[in-house]
Amino acid sequence: SNGCLINGSPSQSGINFGTLDFGNNPATFSELTTQLSGTGAGGAGTAFTIQCTTTSYTVRITGNTNSATPGSTVGTPGATPRYLRTASNTQGIAYSVYNDSGFGTEIGDNTNITRASTANGIDSYTLYARIRGGGNSVTVLPGIYTDTLNVNVTY
Repeated sequence: SNGCLINGSPSQSGINFGTLDFGNNPATFSELTTQLSGTGAGGAGTAFTIQCTTTSYTVRITGNTNSATPGSTVGTPGATPRYLRTASNTQGIAYSVYNDSGFGTEIGDNTNITRASTANGIDSYTLYARIRGGGNSVTVLPGIYTDTLNVNVTY
């Protein structure tokens, strides 16, 4: 049967595709952006790779942990609601995920992620994220905000 290697791993689930890390920023931000990191060998890459026995496969974000609107929200939600949240409060920061560094193509749930490049039969994919509409607000509680995107490769 067909199979795929994701970041060189034959595992079927639980693969770490990388991290979208906005870093440490003052709570009074207006807009923040980031690119996928921590992928590939040694966690130093900016793209995750897929190599399949078939060219007929799709890569999609199928959801995320924090899609429900929190009680208090900072930022402008995209077409597909995604929120970074702390474990200790109900405040969220809205963010969107994109295929391109110009933030022109938002990736919604169950929408194919566009291949960035192909070399030697290995396809590379990268993701970008943006927080818009922070409004330089003093209401953002300092802390570590997280979310988990679920990615599905169907072949």
